[in-house]
Amino acid sequence: MEKDVKEYVAHCKRCVLSKAPEPEARAPLVSIVTTAPLELVCIDFWTAEDSNNKSIDVLVVTDHFTKLACAYTCPNQSAKTVARVLWNNFFCVYGFADCINSDRGANFESSLIAELLQLSGVGKSHTTPYHPMGNGQAERLNRTLGGMIRALPARSKSKWPQMLNTLTFSYNCTVHETTGFPPFFLMFGRTPRLPVDVMFESVLLDGDMVDVDKYVQSLGEDLREAMTLAQQHASKQQKRQAEVYNRRSKGHSVEKGDRVLLANKGERGKKKL
Repeated sequence: MEKDVKEYVAHCKRCVLSKAPEPEARAPLVSIVTTAPLELVCIDFWTAEDSNNKSIDVLVVTDHFTKLACAYTCPNQSAKTVARVLWNNFFCVYGFADCINSDRGANFESSLIAELLQLSGVGKSHTTPYHPMGNGQAERLNRTLGGMIRALPARSKSKWPQMLNTLTFSYNCTVHETTGFPPFFLMFGRTPRLPVDVMFESVLLDGDMVDVDKYVQSLGEDLREAMTLAQQHASKQQKRQAEVYNRRSKGHSVEKGDRVLLANKGERGKKKL
């Protein structure tokens, strides 16, 4: 009788609908792999309050390969603002990306952004609904940016919107755990001159006079070697992250053609019943 009851309950439509899966399914981690700068650029909005308790919108842009980070304060989160900031502050400074990745916000999925990217020859991808991990690098940068702002002294913290360029520059000049190189170096092929170098009179270059051709040749060789090492380091880090994450993966795999229940996230009310 126990076997018959279990089989009946497992195939009872009302029983299946009324019970939430416990524990919740967790699929194995699949890492996004990029091999060159601006191959994939991730964007997202981050919001926080200023000293007057006014909400400030920040458009966060990060290159998936080099990990270069940019943060731009915006008057709002409209599609027109996103298009203007991307064009003036990112595309016209760093060049046009192969693909832009974002969540499914109306400002990122609008016809205006689609037309801008089409005219620019830039592809567009987006995350799965209700799954922000699909844009994990931008989400992680949001967390890092928030932590950097919280760690500021009180006087600087009160004017954090004016500190964004300084904070992102510091981030870009710091060796990244995933690639093993500073994002600035992977994007531009050189080490930036910092105030600390002036203070300690550090010599960043050997001082030898070189012409343009020799500089270009040396720059190309250095970047090729750095990109190869960065790819190897990133691959190793992604493999390690997947191993740690997959220890807690659970649930059944879904194959093409399987019958599944779709969660209706658009229902209004408390959804208790």
